[in-house]
Amino acid sequence: MNRQEMDHRVEQILEQARHRIVAQVSPSLQSMAQMEDLIYGELNRCKPEILQAWCHQARDDSSRPLCPYCRGPMRHKGSRGRTLLCDGGQVDVKRTRWWCDACQASFFPSGQHGDGGRLSGDAPDGTGGR
Repeated sequence: MNRQEMDHRVEQILEQARHRIVAQVSPSLQSMAQMEDLIYGELNRCKPEILQAWCHQARDDSSRPLCPYCRGPMRHKGSRGRTLLCDGGQVDVKRTRWWCDACQASFFPSGQHGDGGRLSGDAPDGTGGR
C-alpha cells in the first residue's frame, strides 16, 4: 500500500467535505440542528469514498484457503470485482475468487476465520457468490 497516495486521497476527500460545509455554514446558533445534519451528512458522504480509496490501495494477499463447507482444498479461479454494501455505503472491490470442485462453490476469503468468506456487505447466507 502506498501510504502517501492514500493520505493524499483522504486529504482531498476531507477537503471537499470541508468546502461544502463552509459554503453552507450558518452564522446563527439557532441553526444547531441544521448544522449538525449538514456536518454529519458531509462526513457520512466521505465514508464510502475513503473506504473506496483504501480498497484501491490494499492488496489481496489471501492464501489458498480450505473450503468453508467441506474443508477440502480450493483452487484459484481468478479475480472478480464486487460491489459491497458496507456501513458507510457501497464500495467496489476486486478480490481473489477460489473454487471448490467438491462443493461446486466459489469463495472470497476475507481473512477472518469462521466468516464463510464474507466481507461486510456480502450476502448474509455466506454463499460468497456461490
